[in-house]
Amino acid sequence: MNFRQLEAFRHVIVTGTTKEAARRMFVTQPAISRLINALEEELGFALFNRLKGRLQPSRAGMRFYEAVEQNFLGLERLDQTAARIRRSEPRELKIACTPALSATLLPVAIRALRVHYPTIMINVDTVIVPDLLERLQQMRVDLAVTLAFPPITGIEVEPLLETENYCAMPISHPLASKDVITPEDLVGIPLLKPLPTGPLTWEEEEQILQKAGAEPRYVTAYHTSHTGYAMIAQDLCIGLMEPFAAQHWRNEVTLRPFRPRLKLTYALAYPSPQIQTKPIYEFREAIREAFKNWTFPS
Repeated sequence: MNFRQLEAFRHVIVTGTTKEAARRMFVTQPAISRLINALEEELGFALFNRLKGRLQPSRAGMRFYEAVEQNFLGLERLDQTAARIRRSEPRELKIACTPALSATLLPVAIRALRVHYPTIMINVDTVIVPDLLERLQQMRVDLAVTLAFPPITGIEVEPLLETENYCAMPISHPLASKDVITPEDLVGIPLLKPLPTGPLTWEEEEQILQKAGAEPRYVTAYHTSHTGYAMIAQDLCIGLMEPFAAQHWRNEVTLRPFRPRLKLTYALAYPSPQIQTKPIYEFREAIREAFKNWTFPS
């Protein structure tokens, strides 16, 4: 068997005539017949029944065609893959993102990316920081949008934005009447405690409260911002929270500045070295623009 024989057989099955098969292969009808005859001789069974000069697929021929078609589909997929490689067009973009950003800024950046790449598959992996770092180190994602972290070998970090934690509370809470919240305001009030996540421990929050003589009364510990905001919305406690996820709880929760400031730095991270592609470049630009245009609580 050779490829030309299989190609001739497939074209005859698909088109129904040797004439059309010959046209598609740019050969003569007798050449198609010779290729089919040679293939049958190799196989040891008839692919077609000859009826008054016409070829009708035999039962064995149709069984063989199923296997041939599967292989040709595989070849077509290889051809499509080669075309994407020639165009430097990756099949997918893998992004890891912390939960608060994945539900706020990330969709904004992806929408901007879609203008240039409407068909690319975008895989979003929503994880807390330790799992995000693991994916970067193992090169399981192309990029990550996250809170900044200390230097780690094999990971490049680009700062995107510096903001701060806000004091989040139910809209009806007595402290909502204040313009700025201080540690002294939190004495005796049930508080949220952020659980440590790898290199980010939030120890600074506890130190600021203790230094002001306001021993924190933590009643609930949480991993993700949406869990924390849900607790606050139920009037179970208040907490010092990142501001992004707050938009989903604006009907139940309000934010106030906290002093002294608790700084937060957000960053774009990616494995080093990274193969730079146009979609990766465009996404980096889109997420920078999303951070730049975000409206924070005043």
